[in-house]
Amino acid sequence: MIPAAAIGLAALASSCDKAIFDDEGDCSVRYGLTFTYTMNMKFADAFPAEVNKVTAYIFDKSGRFVTSVTQSGEALSQPGYTLPVDIAPGKYDIVVWGEGKSPASDPTEFEIGGGATPAAPSALTATLPLKGTGTEMYVDQDITPLYHAYATDVDFADTYGDVNIGPIDLTKDTNRFSILLQNIDGTTMMPGDFTFEITDSNNEMNYLNEITSTTSFAYRPWAVSSTSASFDTPESATTSRTQTTVNGLLGEIGTGRLIAGTTPQLIIHRTVDNEDIIRINLIQYLLMVKGEYNKAMSNQEYLDRMDSHTLMFFIDADKNWYVAGGVYINGWRVVPPQQSEL
Repeated sequence: MIPAAAIGLAALASSCDKAIFDDEGDCSVRYGLTFTYTMNMKFADAFPAEVNKVTAYIFDKSGRFVTSVTQSGEALSQPGYTLPVDIAPGKYDIVVWGEGKSPASDPTEFEIGGGATPAAPSALTATLPLKGTGTEMYVDQDITPLYHAYATDVDFADTYGDVNIGPIDLTKDTNRFSILLQNIDGTTMMPGDFTFEITDSNNEMNYLNEITSTTSFAYRPWAVSSTSASFDTPESATTSRTQTTVNGLLGEIGTGRLIAGTTPQLIIHRTVDNEDIIRINLIQYLLMVKGEYNKAMSNQEYLDRMDSHTLMFFIDADKNWYVAGGVYINGWRVVPPQQSEL
């Protein structure tokens, strides 16, 4: 026996195929792409809160560009958001690049290659512009958050009505670092006392979200500020309650996608005598606090999900790294090996 629902669908298809009765209802199809961003440490959909612009590039199965659709603004944060796509039924491959918002007044952003009509999916590269020349290339602005997805064999069914396609889940390709130097003797620290940088070679990605660049450059802070906090020490039998002030220096840096197995360096430089006081393998240190809770993830999945990092180092009276104090990474204390081993 054929279910009643199937009979109803067959009847609708028959009447729509004949297309002669105006009162049969709307027999057109309206496709809408749906998106999620669950590749984060909350394992929850943050697309409505974080993604402010999305562009879908659609190719047929021979790799020929068919169409692209872009939407931005408040619409993306609405419940049930879909990106309308006017396209013939069939199976397609889709490259998606999305953007978020930066808190900075003058952020830089990845430039998407391929133009308005990319010749092939491979044309859809993402490139972060660099300043400087030769061995002194750098980025010193915050980076507009970038998101990516690539979906193959996406079926736009030959049917009628409103059809939601997806969801297509995005991966975030940008990170934010807050690097805090805290002086153990309470001395005020000024922005000119140290420089911060993260060296890497990851400013170009292909349509598969793979790093394709090999040029080494430096990510420099887009903001550096002196910090200060006061707290009370407990009373003892011999002392009364006193107030202690802690001073520090905070550098804020944006980076592109971090790749497991690569060796970007975090370098803290003391300006008074032109000496590096900290130079560590950044990926190695970030993975030290991956922990048992996240051990089921691959290292790359962890780096993709964890898009915001805080590192705190203690500085002694001579403006050296007070190694005995360790380093705090995302709230976890790590005691580093000797500098020669870093």
